[in-house]
Amino acid sequence: MIYHINRVTLKATATPEQIEAVLESWRDQGRSNPAITSFVVGRDHGGDYTYGAVFVVEDLDGLFAYLTHPTTYQTDHLGLHLVERLEIFDISDDDPDLNAKIQELHRRRNELNPQIADMLTDVPTYTGSGVDD
Repeated sequence: MIYHINRVTLKATATPEQIEAVLESWRDQGRSNPAITSFVVGRDHGGDYTYGAVFVVEDLDGLFAYLTHPTTYQTDHLGLHLVERLEIFDISDDDPDLNAKIQELHRRRNELNPQIADMLTDVPTYTGSGVDD
């Protein structure tokens, strides 16, 4: 199992309607993507971020299916321009070489959709999976 975690703080200029639309888009990802086995979307409690989402997938194939699903791209288009800080990371106990494999999936995703890769570079603070060292 891989737990794919997104944590965000939105820009002060984001309206309540925009925020709810982004949160609902994350929920739609969880409901509509068959690769996702469970998910949670909501406020980030106890951390330095405002909102978060956790998507659980079975394996690397499931993670790539999540990363490249139309609803994931839809959320990117809807919300990335509203993000002040973004952290994306994955938790799993399966494979000590998993990080390199996950990084490669993010690189492949960005190559398949350069527009999203460009949008990610516009996020003022972005750390985590898929970020070039």
